[in-house]
Amino acid sequence: MSSSEAAPPLERIPQHIVLIPDGNGRWATDKGLPVAEGHRRGAEAVKAFLRVCRDWNVPYATVWGFSTENWERSGLEVKAIMHIIEVSLRRNRRNFKRDGIRFHHLGRRDRIAERYPRLSKLMADLEAETRQNRPFTLNLALDYGGRDEVVRAVKRLLSEGGDPAGIRWEHLATHLDTAGQPDPDLIIRSSGEHRLSGILPLQGAYAEIVFVPHFLPALQESDFRDAIREFGSRQRRFGRRPIELGEEP
Repeated sequence: MSSSEAAPPLERIPQHIVLIPDGNGRWATDKGLPVAEGHRRGAEAVKAFLRVCRDWNVPYATVWGFSTENWERSGLEVKAIMHIIEVSLRRNRRNFKRDGIRFHHLGRRDRIAERYPRLSKLMADLEAETRQNRPFTLNLALDYGGRDEVVRAVKRLLSEGGDPAGIRWEHLATHLDTAGQPDPDLIIRSSGEHRLSGILPLQGAYAEIVFVPHFLPALQESDFRDAIREFGSRQRRFGRRPIELGEEP
């Protein structure tokens, strides 16, 4: 059975899913393998996640590849992560146009440009090449931190000379890394950790959260389908009372 055959009704499908891919290093340690192998196997699980999103017509998917705090990891691990990301993007570059995938980078760009210029150029080229692609948008959060994003957005907003007293959410939203995209409705985190670590903190204010108890490299398509089904079973209230939604109190 393909994943598309088991999809929930269209109205129960999230429009934007965020994946926090956690547990690569711990999975590798448990298996007695190098951490780099954990990241490689984790990349395979990310591919499974993206296949489910595309099969079930989720138009926006965000994958957190590297946080602003991850620079504190060993140089070898950082290099391995960046290498895996670059290889994956290069291998799939030709498929983006064929499959209607728009690529978008979330996060800081200056440090990657300085330390990994080939990867930086590749991502910039992919953004330009796929700008008009539809129907699927893939956001890669690389050197991304939620607090950092908010600070950058506020600086850009104030640099335009607007009146700080007149700033509204709608103004700030157009300066966030996800400008023009729907807010995430579902955030999935692997490894059993029950925290968001700052992913899209403003945009994800009303997102449903599913914490999967397994390390990322162990996840398969069925795990991501189950998370989407769980999302579809929840009643989203956005701060309203049941009676306001026409439900029985």
